[in-house]
Amino acid sequence: MGKEPDKKYETMKKIMDALEDILCSYQGRGHQSVYVDLDSLALFTSLIAYRQIQVENYRYDYDDNIREDEEARRIYRELAPQTRWRVGRHTQIEPIRMNALKQLSSLGMPAYQGQIYYADTGSVLICGEILPYEIFQLLTDMPEVKKLYVFPYPFREGWEKPLYFSFEPTEAAREEMRKYVDKKLDEMLRIMREKSESLDGIIPKVNEDIF
Repeated sequence: MGKEPDKKYETMKKIMDALEDILCSYQGRGHQSVYVDLDSLALFTSLIAYRQIQVENYRYDYDDNIREDEEARRIYRELAPQTRWRVGRHTQIEPIRMNALKQLSSLGMPAYQGQIYYADTGSVLICGEILPYEIFQLLTDMPEVKKLYVFPYPFREGWEKPLYFSFEPTEAAREEMRKYVDKKLDEMLRIMREKSESLDGIIPKVNEDIF
């Protein structure tokens, strides 16, 4: 009787550790961990374990000379000024992003809509770190997105070739994510109201006439 829960825990832990490697693989300033929010991690893991989110991986050949690829350079130059990709220019992350764009070139021409978005296929490219809760928010805010492509740091020990991953949720999974986001928003608003009430008399009310 005791072995079944242990096996289930082992499976869930393997998925969690894999998500850590996929979603939070870039070290350095701003490095995150999926384990900072166990609630959203547990939900994301469960949805994957019960096949409500289809996960696939793809090997690719990393192009060390990607900066010489005129098409990749052109697309990158168009996107970078609109995005947070402005940060990290002329560093190692720049060719990693250009390689990611090259791999997804068959999805159509990307545009920036808060994310690198491929309208023809309803896909989003993530080349960097993203937490499970941020994925929930993304898919809730952009219902037109059908699939999420994540490019982890490509130079990993034990990898013969770099890998990237896709996450495709079912409608049932999207509904669970939406409910989770709504629940967290309600909790935040409740806490804000409680804090506001407890601060009455301590912090004077703002005179709205001054605005």
